[in-house]
Amino acid sequence: MAYKTFANGFPLPASDLNNFLMNQSVIVFADSAARTTAIPSPVTGMLTYLEDTSAYESWDGSAFVALVEDPDLTALIPKSTVTTAQDLIVADGASSVTRLGVGTDDQVLSVVAGEVAWADAGGGGGFNSLVEITATNSSYTVPTLASNIVKFTVIAGGGAGGDATTSGSSGGNSSVTAASAISATGGAGGGGRNSNPDDPQFAYASSNWGNPRLDAFYNGDPAPGYGGQIKIGYLDLTGYSTINVQIGAGGLSGSDAADGFSGIVVMEYSA
Repeated sequence: MAYKTFANGFPLPASDLNNFLMNQSVIVFADSAARTTAIPSPVTGMLTYLEDTSAYESWDGSAFVALVEDPDLTALIPKSTVTTAQDLIVADGASSVTRLGVGTDDQVLSVVAGEVAWADAGGGGGFNSLVEITATNSSYTVPTLASNIVKFTVIAGGGAGGDATTSGSSGGNSSVTAASAISATGGAGGGGRNSNPDDPQFAYASSNWGNPRLDAFYNGDPAPGYGGQIKIGYLDLTGYSTINVQIGAGGLSGSDAADGFSGIVVMEYSA
């Protein structure tokens, strides 16, 4: 169909009335049967409205087809999905959505049994349990975890102090191992009595990893040991029922100096 501009005084034959008015109007019918009876030979582009289905349909050259908005708004999520302020929309299938109401104060959005849900912050976010591991165990049993991310503080054994005749031994290394490892190196032992009384010596830390200090000693005093290294890290224990924990022993000293303190591993997790 074409478009025609009419001028005053022009004749108006029936063909022009049909082509430029009737065929290009929105023609209303009770149903498709009434349309077929009234229009046995539709023209491409002809637009009709069916009262029984409330549908606009146009002739595409071979059939009447429903008008579709561009883009297809039938794929949009209806506003009626949400009903209350702060509602969230989550998918519950490949092409289906559902409403998730707002949680309560201090809750966090989490995953519970494979589905998005609100959960208490203590159970879904922060660490709320702590255990101190003081003995080596290559198959330490992992406690029940609410979250598989676990924080470890690994402290190695402290070095022993030297005495009048003997240097202190170094502390042992500490570590915790799952898919990866967090390791801390033991502190070095302190030296024995200095053979040169006029040579001032300095030593860092004591055999107690909890109380490092800087000491100066003169006239041949023996040296205290170094504190064990402290490492803090996080491990993902997904799929692990046991982990390998190694605790470094404290260094050994001579007869009149302090031994080093043993290491420790502190495990913080969400239960």
